[in-house]
Amino acid sequence: MEINYSVLREIQKKEMESTKIVTLDGDFYVKASEFLEKKKNDALSSGSILPIREYENIKKIIHSIKERREEKIVLMAIRGEGTNKGLTPEEGDLLAELSASVGRFRKRVTEMFSEEEKTVKKDIRRVKLLKDVDPYKGLDDNVYGPFRNGEEIELPPAEAEWLLKAKLAENV
Repeated sequence: MEINYSVLREIQKKEMESTKIVTLDGDFYVKASEFLEKKKNDALSSGSILPIREYENIKKIIHSIKERREEKIVLMAIRGEGTNKGLTPEEGDLLAELSASVGRFRKRVTEMFSEEEKTVKKDIRRVKLLKDVDPYKGLDDNVYGPFRNGEEIELPPAEAEWLLKAKLAENV
């Protein structure tokens, strides 16, 4: 595809209107860069304000296309859409790197929560109720109960200790 002002505007329009990434040729950025360089040389050699404005406008359009595509690629990485369909090679690399980074982040966070669950499990005591216990507000401001006689429950150590001292429960 030959890059010119109207082609760039059409790509920009499609990118802004759609949530899906617009399919571009693999050499889009190379061609856009060459086109921009040509317009820059034209602007510098002409000495006229019109070619300078055209160059600046083209630069803004290319920047707008690039930014919108970056946003879409970030969303693709977050959603786990690993397809390179419609992406330039540079964008495909970006998607792969972002996807890998998102995957590593999610794994670390998942491991943190599983570590927290292990820690929480260690801080739990199991007791068997000897009497019915109505709901009560514990030392940690959480509500515990109601519990029934004979029921086995898991509680934070402070709550279990309180029930044991009050002879409302026994260790299991």
